[in-house]
Amino acid sequence: MANREKRRLKMSKIVIYYSLEGSTELVAKKIAEKLNCDVLKIETKKKYIVKGFFKFVHAGGDVFMNRKPELKPYDFDGTKYDTVIFATPVWASNFVPAFKTFIDANKETLKDKHFSIYTGFLGGGAEDAAKKMAEYLGIEKFENHLILVDPIKKPNNDNDKKIEEFCNLLG
Repeated sequence: MANREKRRLKMSKIVIYYSLEGSTELVAKKIAEKLNCDVLKIETKKKYIVKGFFKFVHAGGDVFMNRKPELKPYDFDGTKYDTVIFATPVWASNFVPAFKTFIDANKETLKDKHFSIYTGFLGGGAEDAAKKMAEYLGIEKFENHLILVDPIKKPNNDNDKKIEEFCNLLG
């Protein structure tokens, strides 16, 4: 077994996710279950509108205005983990603003980690969202990237297979 593989077997992992309507939460929990790892849901103090036109105005506005919403309290000790898997919906070809707040608050303990990402979307932009989040984290790119079209609104029989393959890459 290669040294990298041995090291990965001993890694402590966490899935950190934000979910507005439940789709990202569904996938994040499946990943955490398959990897038998910790999971952390981050939530904003201010609730976003989840229906209709104003959902896109409100959420998209936070992306375009580069806002960093205040988060509800959460328990995270980044020193416990070697691998961090982010799970984010795609908003306007970007990751959700809540992760900017989270990353800023945990910048020091997120250094020198292995990073992977899941991006879920309805309208595209998953690659751009991952690239922007990698830049925000100060890394070149994510080691692994799982992309699914909204698994609740657009179920696909291949989704579980894609999740399994993603998790296999993480060890």
